[in-house]
Amino acid sequence: MVPRLDAERGAAARRGRLGPEPRRRHGRGRGRGRARGSGGDHRLGPASRASRWGLLLAAAYLAAALHGLGASDIVGDDEAREAGIVQDVVTGHWLWPRFNGELLPDKPVLYHWLAALPCAAAGFSETAVRLPSALAGAALVGWTAALGADLLGASAGLAAAALLATTPALFTHARVARPDVLLVLLLSLALGSAFRWWRDGRRRDATAALAFLGAATLTKGPVAPALFALTLGGFLAWQRELRRLPRVVTLPGLAVLVVLGLGWYAVALAGWGRLFVHEHLAGRYLRNLIGGLAAGRAYSPKPVAYHLLFYVKHLPAVALPWTPFTALALWQAWRTGGFRDPRLRFLLCWAAAPLVAFTPAEWKLRYYLLPSLPALALVTAPAVLRLVAEPARRLSARGLLALATGAAAGLGGLALAQGSLPLSPSDRSTLDALLRIVPGGPSAAAAGTGFLAGVLLVAFAWRAWAALLAVVATATLLWMAAGQPALEAAVSRRDSLKLFASAVAARYPPPAPLAFWRDPIRPVAVYVGRPMPTLRRPEDVTPGLALVGSEPALRRLLDAGVIGFPMLEAEGRVGNITRGRVMLMEIAPRRAARDRREPGCCPDSGGVS
Repeated sequence: MVPRLDAERGAAARRGRLGPEPRRRHGRGRGRGRARGSGGDHRLGPASRASRWGLLLAAAYLAAALHGLGASDIVGDDEAREAGIVQDVVTGHWLWPRFNGELLPDKPVLYHWLAALPCAAAGFSETAVRLPSALAGAALVGWTAALGADLLGASAGLAAAALLATTPALFTHARVARPDVLLVLLLSLALGSAFRWWRDGRRRDATAALAFLGAATLTKGPVAPALFALTLGGFLAWQRELRRLPRVVTLPGLAVLVVLGLGWYAVALAGWGRLFVHEHLAGRYLRNLIGGLAAGRAYSPKPVAYHLLFYVKHLPAVALPWTPFTALALWQAWRTGGFRDPRLRFLLCWAAAPLVAFTPAEWKLRYYLLPSLPALALVTAPAVLRLVAEPARRLSARGLLALATGAAAGLGGLALAQGSLPLSPSDRSTLDALLRIVPGGPSAAAAGTGFLAGVLLVAFAWRAWAALLAVVATATLLWMAAGQPALEAAVSRRDSLKLFASAVAARYPPPAPLAFWRDPIRPVAVYVGRPMPTLRRPEDVTPGLALVGSEPALRRLLDAGVIGFPMLEAEGRVGNITRGRVMLMEIAPRRAARDRREPGCCPDSGGVS
C-alpha cells in the first residue's frame, strides 16, 4: 500500500509500524477493501517505478547467479539424484522417470521438466540442469519487490527485494539443481495472491492463489499446501476471521489445484503402482513424518529438545546477514503495537509456517526454512529504511567502551571456541573448503573477520546506520560475486568424482557390462551417462563385468572369493557428506581367475584424482 503524503509516511516511521493501515471496505467478494492510496495515477507512478527497479534488481541477481554456474561439478547425493532424473526425462521418460533406471523420484517432477528443456536443447551440463533454480531465484527477487510495493510502498518493496537478494542462503540454493528455490517462488506467488484476496475480496486473486499452489505442489509435493494452509489459516485465526477460509476456494482455482497438484500423483500411481506407494508415499512422506515408528522403533534416536529447537536455532543463521535488523523490526513493532497490523501478522504467519510444518518430521534440514526468507525480508525492509533516514550520532564514551569490551570478548570467545564449536559435519566440511581458498589460511581469515568486525563496530558506535548497511551489503555482494563461486570450485576440486566417472565411461562404453556393487554412487552414475544396475549378491557377479563401488565394499567382495582386477581408484564424496575411496574393478574371466590368483595383481591400474 502506497502512502499518499510524505508526512503520513514520516509519522508511520516514527511509530515504528510497517506503514499506513489499510482502509477496509466490503467489496463484491465480501472481502476487505483496498489499501488507502491504491487507486488512480498516484498508485501507477510509484508502482511502475518499483516494477522497473525490481526488474533491474532481478536481472542483476540472475547475472550473479549465472556467474560460474557450471564451473563446479555435481557432488553429493541430493543434487546428483535430481540431475540423474533430469537425464532420464531427456531420454523421453517425462511421466515416469527414474534415477539410474532404479530409484523413483522422491518429489514431483516440475523442476525436472523445466531443467530438461535446456538440457534437451543444448545438451546435459551443470549449467543447464541448474538453470531453473537461478531463474526462480531472480523471479523471486522481482516478485518480492512487486509484493512489497503493494503492501508497504515502492521504497520498502525495493528494500525487501534487495535484502532477499543479498541473503546468501537463498543465493547458494539458487545455484544448485534442486527444486527448493522454485518451491519458494511459487509458494510466495500463492501467498501474495491469498493476502490480496483477503484484503480486496477479489475472486481472481483466490483463483490465482490456488493455481500457484497447484504448481508449488507439482514442484515438491504436499509440503506446499501444508505451508499455505498454516500461513493463511494462522493469519485468519489471528484476525478472528477463520470462517472466511472456505471462501478462498473457487471452482476454477480448485480445478487447477487438483490437476496440477494431484494429477501427477495419479499418473505416477498408475505407472508405478505399489512401488510408488512403497518408495514415494510411504518411504518418503510417511517415514519422514513418523520416523522410526514406521518400523516399530523409537521415533528418533535424538532427544526431543533437538527436534523442538532445531529450526528455532537455525532460522537466525539462515536469515543472515539481516537477522539483527529483523530482530530490530520485531522489537519496534512490539513497542509500538505494530502486531495489530494485519500485514505484519500475515508475514509473521508466513515466516513461522516452516517451523511449525517441519518440526514434527524426523529429518531436519536447514534449507527447509527457505520459504521464510521472503516474509522476513518484507518484515525487515521498513525498519531498514527508517535506519537509513536517521542521522549519525556518536555514542557516549561509556557506551563506546562497553560496546568495544563486548565485541572483544565475543571475538575472543569465538577464537577460543573455534575448535569445539558444535558444527555439523556438513558445516565443518564447508569451513574446511572455505579456509583453503582464503589466502593466508585460518590466520588471514581471522584477521579479515576482525577487521570487518572493527569496521562494523565503528559504524555502530557512531550510529551511522546507512554506512553500516552499506558495509554489510557490500561484503555480502563480494561474497556472492567471488566467494561463493570460489567455495564451490574448492569443494568440487576436493570432492568431485567426475574425472573418475569419465574415465570409467571411456574404458567401458556401451554395450560393455558395467554395474555398481552394493550401493550406487550417484555422481558417478550422472557422469557415466548411462544406467548402471546395482548388484548386491556375489552370485550376480559374472566374469568380464566391470564393477564400481566403494573400496571397502569391493575389498570384501574379493575376500569372499570373487577374483577381480582393480583398474581405477579415486577419492571423493560418496554421499551427501561422507568422503571415501571408490574403485573400478573388472571381474576376471574364469580361466584368468585360475591363472592369476596372486594377491595384489593389478594390471593397468591407476589412480584418478
